[in-house]
Amino acid sequence: MEPSHPRWPVAALVALAVTFENFWMWADDRLLFGLPSNLAYHLGLCVVATATLWAVVSRGWPSDRGKD
Repeated sequence: MEPSHPRWPVAALVALAVTFENFWMWADDRLLFGLPSNLAYHLGLCVVATATLWAVVSRGWPSDRGKD
């Protein structure tokens, strides 16, 4: 029997939560594009999070259309 809801949205959100806490970069003082590496990482993470949340809402959200 096939599950009623896809599981990929939950997996995507858990992956975002895990990657948000970047403990491996706490002591990194390098600059990327003129920004501290930790800030550049979080800017990139915001772009990825925006795309992921758009995909979850537009494709993974259950549809109530046609159900009365």
